[in-house]
Amino acid sequence: MSKLGIWVDFSQKIVCTELRQQDLISGSDWAYDASDCAQKFSAMSYQGYRLWAVPCLRLMRKHPALTRVLATAVRWMVADIKYQRGVNKKPHVMGLIIRRGIFWPANLLMGGLVVVARADRFMHERNTTGIGIGG
Repeated sequence: MSKLGIWVDFSQKIVCTELRQQDLISGSDWAYDASDCAQKFSAMSYQGYRLWAVPCLRLMRKHPALTRVLATAVRWMVADIKYQRGVNKKPHVMGLIIRRGIFWPANLLMGGLVVVARADRFMHERNTTGIGIGG
């Protein structure tokens, strides 16, 4: 993520980059989404995003219908981003629901689960190797 609010590493935006490469979202929509993610992703929410986005990419490449549905959802999310930034005058209810009610909370929740799983694995390894506190 860049301090300028521009996503520099295209591989970081897995789903939207694929949609852009397939010309299912515009360059402008991709840029709005990328800048929003650059501002909002934390390390934990990005881990959550990757948890579902990597397998989703494989499914997108096998199932064009899924890819078209996701492109529609992304366009709706971008409409919500534009409304929040004052570019669009009217709110986009489906974009709001998907982006603020599903996408961001799900990424954060899944990222939190990754953190918990890693901590659990660390504690298990620590206990099975005999490394204890203080010695």
